[in-house]
Amino acid sequence: MTKTQKIILISALEGLAALALAALLVFSLWILCSPQTMATASEKTGNYSFAVTCADLRYKYTKKTDDLARCVQDSILCGNDELIVKYGESFIAKDDFEEVCESRGENFKTYACGNIALSQYKTESLEKAVSTCEKGGALSFIKLTVAVAESGSGEDRQALITALENQTPSETITNLLKLLNTGE
Repeated sequence: MTKTQKIILISALEGLAALALAALLVFSLWILCSPQTMATASEKTGNYSFAVTCADLRYKYTKKTDDLARCVQDSILCGNDELIVKYGESFIAKDDFEEVCESRGENFKTYACGNIALSQYKTESLEKAVSTCEKGGALSFIKLTVAVAESGSGEDRQALITALENQTPSETITNLLKLLNTGE
């Protein structure tokens, strides 16, 4: 390689490094200045684990429950039980939890509580999961019941049966009890 070729190669590499650094700087500033747009872009590409990070940054800026609900939703979509529990428990504890659930649609409360409860069962305890389902209504027991019916211990089955029997009777509760008692 001649001296001229080396100079050209070094210049090209320096130019590429400068472009990479500029792109990294723009990307970092975009996340810091407008995390909600980065979260939206990540959601559109299906990168929910990164969307959670951006939504969390937005929530830290605003402290709005609606932004926390977005963290919960993205956590559910990325399937990370620890994140679902972390954001979900904070979300449920908010004073305006009911309002935010209503603003996100009629089934959001059931959806959120059911998924949070399932993650609590997987990572923490059935007792916490049942308590979360009770906040979401009968339909939020579905995922938890299926998980307990498929792989729960006899103790877990019995505890869930007792919890379901203490709920307001409905067709959903009857069907869930049937699933736990007979496996059908």
